Amino acid sequence: MKKKNKWSISIISVIIILVSALFLVGFKLVNNKIPHELYAVYLDGTKIGVVESKENLENYINDMEQQLREKYNVSKIYTPKGVEIKKIITYNDKHDSNEYIYNKLVKEQNFTVKGIIIEIDPNESDTDDSAASKQETKKEKIIINVTSKDVFDEAIISLIKAFIPEEEYNAYIESNQSPIIDVGEIIESIYIKENITYKEGYIPANQEIFTSKDTLTKYLLYGTTKEQDTYIVKSGDTIESIALSHKLNAQEFLIANPEFTSINNLLYESQKVVVGLINPIISIVIEKHVVKEEIAKYATEIKYDNNLVIGYSYTEREGENGLDKTTNKYQYINGQLADVAFITSVEIKPSVSKIVVKGDRYIPSVADLSYWAWPTNRPYTITSGYEYRWGSFHTGIDISLAFGSPIYAANNGTVTMVANNCIRGDTKCNSGRGNYIIIDHNIAGYYTQYMHLASVSVIQGQTVSRGQRIASMGNTGNVVPTPPYNSSSFAGTHLHFEVWRGQPYIGYHINPFSIY
Repeated sequence: MKKKNKWSISIISVIIILVSALFLVGFKLVNNKIPHELYAVYLDGTKIGVVESKENLENYINDMEQQLREKYNVSKIYTPKGVEIKKIITYNDKHDSNEYIYNKLVKEQNFTVKGIIIEIDPNESDTDDSAASKQETKKEKIIINVTSKDVFDEAIISLIKAFIPEEEYNAYIESNQSPIIDVGEIIESIYIKENITYKEGYIPANQEIFTSKDTLTKYLLYGTTKEQDTYIVKSGDTIESIALSHKLNAQEFLIANPEFTSINNLLYESQKVVVGLINPIISIVIEKHVVKEEIAKYATEIKYDNNLVIGYSYTEREGENGLDKTTNKYQYINGQLADVAFITSVEIKPSVSKIVVKGDRYIPSVADLSYWAWPTNRPYTITSGYEYRWGSFHTGIDISLAFGSPIYAANNGTVTMVANNCIRGDTKCNSGRGNYIIIDHNIAGYYTQYMHLASVSVIQGQTVSRGQRIASMGNTGNVVPTPPYNSSSFAGTHLHFEVWRGQPYIGYHINPFSIY
């Protein structure tokens, strides 16, 4: 029994000695290893390998992506979005090659270019609108990528010069505009209507990145970088005829073809012109202070004499035009006159009305097609004509005067429609027409329509006479700019005046100027 215990003690002692030896050897081996600094590479949170140097990997990627560097004219290409490179300390010196990691990244992601990300928010802030209304009309933000902010700034300047002569722009920038002595105009402000923010970031190479102002200017003007439609001039063509046949107005044609300075410029046969529809990404707003003399066209007064046979008439007095000096503020958006704010109007020379005496003292409900009354006071401004505008046809003329100015019946007739339920700011009321009146002139199918009224002074079924006040000028319905607006001067006030042969929207509209 004693002998067995002796052997057990011996075996235990041997085991202790062996374990101690192994521990000492292991400790010595560990102390002989040196810790290494390596870099773990993660893609979207998943580890894809380990490299010896972060800088060497980035330089390898930059060397391999020479084509991207040349395409975007940059000195460095960066790792894709979602890539993280973290330093680690390890006793294991095993690592992957830069080539291996590069090939993994090529398969999974696009490399990035350091540039400027521009966000354009087309939604105007308006505290008077309800949250529901804002949500209903909210437009998507537009993102533009550029290699440098200078590219965007230079493109904006080029875009402005598409809407205004370069010498006028330079005089404004240099505060060197000629002062208004008697008549003339000066630019008061040039600005972008939308909110624009910039931030530096890394842009995936598969996204569109603008590197030149010319390409970006084209995109800002047309809403695309695709080649625009062109037209070869034929014998007899004019700028106005070409514009009309391609759903452009004359001003849009001049913007698309800056080599022309006036609609009266001559064209030559086989000349190539651009007829693409402009669709600006941003709104360049130019506001001018204008003082000018305007012809005050004389009005024609009609006297009825019951001693004369019906149908007989004579001119008692010839009319004579007058002259007014007006001071107004004009607002242009992307080259189109959008609104007028009236300041003063001084009569230099009064107009003298033409007086025509006609037989029959009562007011007939049938129009006299030989004399039409202008539907507003004078002087006025035509902000939009009977022409194509922004790709669609404008079926009447927009006449702008101060809010509340009187509106007159263009001729004798019967009021067939009165819509007087719109409030200011409701752009959808009556399909955008706002408060409006339709008059049937009871001869040859003539109708006239008066839109965007502030108030109405007649009722349906009423007989009205030529020149009778029927309403006041306003800005109800869909007007530009949409009230309430962030400027006290501009509120979209105007009369949209239409002339129809046949009932409106059943017959056909004609140029209102054709009846005067």
